Amino acid sequence: MSSYVDATWFYQLKGRKICIYLYKDYPTDYPDQLGRITSTYSGKTVEYPDEDITNGLRIEYTGFDETFVAEAIEDTSARISGTTIAFVDGGGSSDTITDSGSGFVTAGFAATDKIRVIGSASNDGDYQLTNAAAGTLTMATALLTAETASESVTIYQIPKEVADSSADETSHVNLNRLLSLAVVDYLKSKRAENEGNIELKEYYLRQFYKKIGDNDSNKRKIVMQMSSSPYALM
Repeated sequence: MSSYVDATWFYQLKGRKICIYLYKDYPTDYPDQLGRITSTYSGKTVEYPDEDITNGLRIEYTGFDETFVAEAIEDTSARISGTTIAFVDGGGSSDTITDSGSGFVTAGFAATDKIRVIGSASNDGDYQLTNAAAGTLTMATALLTAETASESVTIYQIPKEVADSSADETSHVNLNRLLSLAVVDYLKSKRAENEGNIELKEYYLRQFYKKIGDNDSNKRKIVMQMSSSPYALM
């Protein structure tokens, strides 16, 4: 774990490599062009990290391995976090995840759900449930490593994938609702183009890019604060 809990980190993609930089806003030794420490700089800098992260970095990103899923992303809302979650290796029997706070059903988990575990010491990954109770999630055997409750573990529901060859009218594209509507607009624009209706094609293409932009905007959380004039009306 980083010792700079109040630091801000930046990254840059260079080919298949991720370069990590540390933003500092406190006094630090500043090297010259030859790498010599000649002065102390007290301003804002971006520099290479000066610590080792022995257990690696956790990077979360969007993957498109499964084109179709069995349920809408908006319907997979079950989620729980806490330090009361333990993992039980059932040996020849089913493996289980237990919660001493008995919060699984209240959080929305049900039998046959697919879940993702993050934050554990040895059991991060995706699992298919066979049963769900207030204090126990059950799955097939030989999947989990025994682990007592100590880590801050998060478990959340993810959509169950559908093989491309098995997709039908009940399947969902593995996108949220807004991006799914954007795909529909794109297909309509291509159909209009094939029919020679350029005006209609351009209309649907604008709608497509608008929904893509709205989806990106929804990911940004911006808070604006403005001081009030002493003569402002309240």
